[in-house]
Amino acid sequence: KQWYQRRVAITAGDHHLVHKFRQGLGKTKILYPGETVLLNVSGNVSSLAMLNLMATGYDKTSHKKITAFPKILIIDDSCLFDMAESPVPAILRIIEKVPDMPKQTFVIPFELIFLENYQERCRQFCEDNATRAVVDLKEMDTDFDGLSEAARSSFQKIKTSSAKEDIHRSLHLQILSTFAEILKSTKVMMSEVSTDLAARLLNTVAVGRGLYVPNETQYLDTRLPGLTFINSMREFTPKECAFYLRRLAITPITIISHSTLSDPIVGSMSRLTDTFISGLQANFPSTVSTVMKTGAKLQTVSNSGANCDVCFLPLPQSGDVVQDLSLLGLEEGLCSGCQIAVSESHESVRGLISRRANTKDILDEFLID
Repeated sequence: KQWYQRRVAITAGDHHLVHKFRQGLGKTKILYPGETVLLNVSGNVSSLAMLNLMATGYDKTSHKKITAFPKILIIDDSCLFDMAESPVPAILRIIEKVPDMPKQTFVIPFELIFLENYQERCRQFCEDNATRAVVDLKEMDTDFDGLSEAARSSFQKIKTSSAKEDIHRSLHLQILSTFAEILKSTKVMMSEVSTDLAARLLNTVAVGRGLYVPNETQYLDTRLPGLTFINSMREFTPKECAFYLRRLAITPITIISHSTLSDPIVGSMSRLTDTFISGLQANFPSTVSTVMKTGAKLQTVSNSGANCDVCFLPLPQSGDVVQDLSLLGLEEGLCSGCQIAVSESHESVRGLISRRANTKDILDEFLID
């Protein structure tokens, strides 16, 4: 009897998580039949939970099936941390066991962004291998050893851990936007949970992007015209994701980042805010929900038609809260937070920013076509 009651409780818990995941998609009506949606999967707890929750929408017994076609993106950052073994093979084995869901997986080495004309090279490679279940861009004919060394060296020369994380995340967004254009998709599903977004809210204010808090934490992030980042795990907690994967007998991948390698006390700003939020949440369980509700009440910045060349956040108009727009670096096409991060970065990273500044124009051309 105890076993039966425990089994019923587990099944009910799974249904609750599935309902919560599908509710967010249903309320926004963001996914349309037949369109391509990209899933950003890193192998951590929340991304694997997102992947398996998405798969429930393709189950034959599902009440309302998801009819969008998913394509999975794995950005391999192992070059930055000189890892002996890439986590990609382990992630692919987990993805292979996900039932029911039709899927195509793209493995993208982070160092490719340091390649000249990488957008055109990646587009051609993806078109040539369009029918493969797993498209590994590591198979491209290029000098990956040289690119890995260039990427690692460039990030090692960035002065602070905060700047490293800021630039790293911005380049991730640029890679995602590039492949959204290549794969003809206008939706990218992200996997940050409520604790991650609450910590980012405080971090956004701390690094000088207080105007953009709603853009960073709302369910639909429309910072780029024609491309929507979906914070599909926004209402989930890390504990819910961990227990969900445990019931599925899935072991998540341990992800190394600039934050985990930094000093826990005097490390990066994002690690400090994450530690602060997690500590409060442990003692006051309503902390994260309160922070998220407060962020939801803030009004988004009106778009002046221009976006930051690094993080893609909209640059404010003269009628917004900030009066001295020169403080935001508008003349250089950067928001204030990115202006600080770029000033602490290596010249090779600055070169990347100038090369990627036309991403918005590329997306606009794609939408017109």
